[in-house]
Amino acid sequence: MRKGLFALAAAGLLATGSMAACGDDSGGDTGTNGGSSVGKVGVILPDTQSSARWATADTTYLKAAFDAAGVPVDIQNAQGDKTQFQTIADGMISSGVKVLMIVNLDSGTGKAVLDKAKAAGIATIDYDRLTLSGGANYYVSFDNVAVGKLQGEGLVKCLTDNKASKPVVAELNGSPTDNNATLFKEGYDSVLKPKYDSGDYVKGPDQSVPEWDNAQAGTIFEQMLTENKNIKGVLAANDGLG
Repeated sequence: MRKGLFALAAAGLLATGSMAACGDDSGGDTGTNGGSSVGKVGVILPDTQSSARWATADTTYLKAAFDAAGVPVDIQNAQGDKTQFQTIADGMISSGVKVLMIVNLDSGTGKAVLDKAKAAGIATIDYDRLTLSGGANYYVSFDNVAVGKLQGEGLVKCLTDNKASKPVVAELNGSPTDNNATLFKEGYDSVLKPKYDSGDYVKGPDQSVPEWDNAQAGTIFEQMLTENKNIKGVLAANDGLG
């Protein structure tokens, strides 16, 4: 599923890059795409702490996809620092990238970067996370509500297989600044709420984890267990929290 997303992102970037380069014969990076000029792409990833994917999978597969397509790319990681995120973006914009693809740290700083890029005539893509009110030209992501539903269904299957009777279920939601966390929760709550309403499950603690911080998630869950030792199921919104 993840590799399919990377392929879609690369296809969108190629199309956008071609449009951005159209009519510009004055130079720029040259790719192998039939000898035509292919503009450079800038990619800003968010951090390496919230999930291992940002340090391994995304960097590796995106670079491989761009290389295979003959598209020059600059991939950098903001390491969870909003100031650094904006500094990287400024550098990429100044360097003349034709497309800027970002995974925002929050919608506010993400929008500021997208606005700068658009003012410079650079095509923009929200990758994985939607920048609310950001107005990116493209948004490439999973069906995040469907992902949440699958998470909820997975927990239900686990509790059913373990013959849990009226289990108390805790929810560890993702970062409140990430729209994906909102969509995941919409999905798994659509599965869990009927269980709560029917009395099959008991709704336990329900808390968001700032910045998807794995260490904070551990502390938050310890507090949940201290307050309610009857918790029998946990819905954690991503692999790191899990």
